[in-house]
Amino acid sequence: MSATATPTPEVTPAPEGPAESVIIRPWPKVVFLYPTFVVAAIFFLLSWIDLVPPRILGNTFMVVWLLNLLIFAFDFSRIWTIVMIIGGALLVVLTLWLDLSQYIGKIAHEMTVTCNSQFYGWFSGGMGLLLLVVFVNSRFHYYEVNAREILHHHGYLGDVKRWSTEGLEMNKEIYDVAEYVLLRSGRLIFSPMTSKKSIVVDNVYNVNRAEKAINDLLSHVAVRINQRPGPG
Repeated sequence: MSATATPTPEVTPAPEGPAESVIIRPWPKVVFLYPTFVVAAIFFLLSWIDLVPPRILGNTFMVVWLLNLLIFAFDFSRIWTIVMIIGGALLVVLTLWLDLSQYIGKIAHEMTVTCNSQFYGWFSGGMGLLLLVVFVNSRFHYYEVNAREILHHHGYLGDVKRWSTEGLEMNKEIYDVAEYVLLRSGRLIFSPMTSKKSIVVDNVYNVNRAEKAINDLLSHVAVRINQRPGPG
């Protein structure tokens, strides 16, 4: 007798749906200083091995630091950004028209900012420690959006505040172009029906992806509820 092989049933994996929940973490503005931190760390190595003249490192670091601090000085709205670009272009044209390039070059040539490797090392080390503390704190302070409610996790003892997602209205704002360029960040505003105040989450990393994930989650839940069969 020959044994007859039993056919193995073919299993087709179910299509992946949206995530069960979406985590949103608000970040403090200090995270936008990461360009200065990266430059300081690189310049520490370059200064330590004495590969680049100190004057070039110092001048470059000063320019990067001042440009990075502009994020804290102004909110780069779309209109303000356009005004600054036009103003910068007019300044370049005016400089060329009045033949001031030689004077600007002289000032740049006389600019001598020098820092030793200890400065770059302590600066990058301090900034790195600060960013690490911010990262650890973000593990205890965040928002979670699921199919039924919004949960605000806050505090080191696991405190939670809840709002229902029924009738939830969500808006996205990209109010600072510079912050969006650095971390694709923006603001999400939730307006639950059960709360008189809106929930404002600032400096959300990759805000467009977060908004799409929440929309996919809530729309998937709405379709599933709408397609539920009625009583037979």
